[in-house]
Amino acid sequence: MSAQQTNPNENRPEVPFNPYAPGYDVNPHPALEKLRAEAPIFYWEQGRCWVLSRYEDGVTVLRDDKRFSPNRDDWEFASVLGADALIPEMEELNKNGLFALNEGGHARVRRLVSPAFTPRATERLRPEIQAITDEVLDTLAAKGRLDMVKEFSERIPARVIGSMLKIPQGHEEQFLEFTNAVAKSVFAGALAPEELAPLRRQIHEGIVLVTETIDDRRRNPLENDILTTLIQTEEQGDKLNKQELLALVSSLIVGGFETTVHLVSFCVYNLLQQPGVLAEVKSKPELIKNLVEEVLRFDYFVKMGAARYAREDVELGGMHIKKGQMLLVLLGSVLRDERAFDKAHVFDLQRNANVSIAFGHGAHFCLGANLARLMVQIAMGSLVRRFPEMRLVKQPSFGPHSLMRKMEELEVDLGSPSA
Repeated sequence: MSAQQTNPNENRPEVPFNPYAPGYDVNPHPALEKLRAEAPIFYWEQGRCWVLSRYEDGVTVLRDDKRFSPNRDDWEFASVLGADALIPEMEELNKNGLFALNEGGHARVRRLVSPAFTPRATERLRPEIQAITDEVLDTLAAKGRLDMVKEFSERIPARVIGSMLKIPQGHEEQFLEFTNAVAKSVFAGALAPEELAPLRRQIHEGIVLVTETIDDRRRNPLENDILTTLIQTEEQGDKLNKQELLALVSSLIVGGFETTVHLVSFCVYNLLQQPGVLAEVKSKPELIKNLVEEVLRFDYFVKMGAARYAREDVELGGMHIKKGQMLLVLLGSVLRDERAFDKAHVFDLQRNANVSIAFGHGAHFCLGANLARLMVQIAMGSLVRRFPEMRLVKQPSFGPHSLMRKMEELEVDLGSPSA
């Protein structure tokens, strides 16, 4: 697929861009480097959007809420998305989600929920996350070789989120099904009809479970409980309603589960793939934080990036962008931009990560970023401490996914556990 300029007077070369091409998920960086060099802003016909691949352009769009909206209702093709029609159970959740709210509604909800996601509030979850991680690692000790994606990365986030919300005992498996179904619903359009029915059932049953949990928590609040905090949060008499709480739980699942699973897998891979990195982390455990940030920059796993929609006609990088058109900030390219990062192609644990926009930028910075970072830091720190001799058996395999570079299997030999 060739990406072409919509401006006939623009004499830029055609640049092949196909994020679904064989091999792209394994290593997208040659294609992204070509984009940055030859067509940093172009209209991608297949995706019906403008694609931005340089850091400066990406930050400009993400920080400018006056000209660029995160609300997909502002997109010229919003009426043909069809995802809610395929899974009506998600419609109520989506329309009350942060990205669907107008500017005033977004600011109001974010103001109410932000205290529950500060670094200090998130840090209170450390003992729970550590206990879950240790329990998972205990089950791996005698296995030797294993698939880290299915047996490590995927086993921690859903349990952490369920524990955070204090899902009633006996419903953990149902909540796990709900978690997987909500994450899968993002690309419902690619599912076969026979796959939609069980997905809808799992989402419906999950919504009932979470609704009942919210109602119970209203009657029986708990201390140091994130759901109780969200229910009781109030500013000048303003509170979140039940639909807004449900939407936030859904957002927490999508962001906290899918993102964290991928980040853990990519951290394990880069830790074992980069020469000397494992030895450096073993000798200086405090570098685990740097490891997580550098993996987010160096090997970002979100294939499509952050979407914004033009509120008005805009000139950007010599391109005329019309009101209603989508702009896709390719974060995997932006975070490897040589103009913003010294030796961007080098994995550097000592790099200053303060300029990273992996979790967004400005008013729409991801609320769950602190939680995701904490989960991954604990998971990776515990893994290195317990299995310092682990090694990569073979290169990972990747599976189809419309939005992510989905690492499907990562075979690792854990070696002898530490005493």
